[in-house]
Amino acid sequence: MKTEFLKSALLGTLVISTIAFGSFKANAAGFNQNAAHDGKVMSPIKFHDIVEKTLPNQVASNFGKPDEIIMMKNATGDVAGVLWVYRDAVLKPHGMMDASFVIINGQMKYVTLSDAV
Repeated sequence: MKTEFLKSALLGTLVISTIAFGSFKANAAGFNQNAAHDGKVMSPIKFHDIVEKTLPNQVASNFGKPDEIIMMKNATGDVAGVLWVYRDAVLKPHGMMDASFVIINGQMKYVTLSDAV
């Protein structure tokens, strides 16, 4: 019972902070972006090396603020997890790839790379 309340409270705080502080979309592409410079683009090999060593609570510190956070809901409509998307973050031979992290119940379940849109 306490665990369910804690999960609900944490997810509720995330939703409220999203509404209160605006969009999570960033202005620059890549990882670890801020107002001073555009984000850092990585090679696929370096990206996979960092992901292997990243704990679930280190995603933000290792990769920075995501360009987009998408809430994932289960069949009953409850928030089940989040998808963190970093746009144009990984270099490929002829273009860029987006990196997406799926985080469910505080655990990083998987990471995908897809062609940038």
